[in-house]
Amino acid sequence: MRAINHALTGALIGTLINEPEIAYPAAFLSHYICDAIPHYGSDLPEKKLLRSSAFKIQLYIDIALCLILVIVLGASKPHHWFNAIICAFLAALPDFFSMPRYLRAQKVGKTKKPNIYVRFASKIQWFEHPIGAVVEVAWFIALIVILSPYIINR
Repeated sequence: MRAINHALTGALIGTLINEPEIAYPAAFLSHYICDAIPHYGSDLPEKKLLRSSAFKIQLYIDIALCLILVIVLGASKPHHWFNAIICAFLAALPDFFSMPRYLRAQKVGKTKKPNIYVRFASKIQWFEHPIGAVVEVAWFIALIVILSPYIINR
């Protein structure tokens, strides 16, 4: 699932649950729950995908949207806004575990044999196909609609 959808899910958790000892692990675990839902994935082989301009553009858009989310939460200061920002980060955090793989593909042009984490994550993400973009868009819109009253009616 796209990082922005993970971050929005985490922000919702942080907005609704103001107990860090519950909200933080829930936000982190939400990443894997979201990844188990059918979502977008390219049909390109990993080596080509990680070096493609389309992947880089999607990555930059995801980063920009996550930063916008943090800025909106910080500027509007909805109920439990700081908790929401931390939870947004924790929900997206597992995607950072794949960064060394991405950077290696950029530098060397190839990836190593999948480690235990990559194998674990790929088993959870059992349905990553282009048609999964429909789920991603629906998830994004639903979370924007659900979070908007908290942000607007702070």
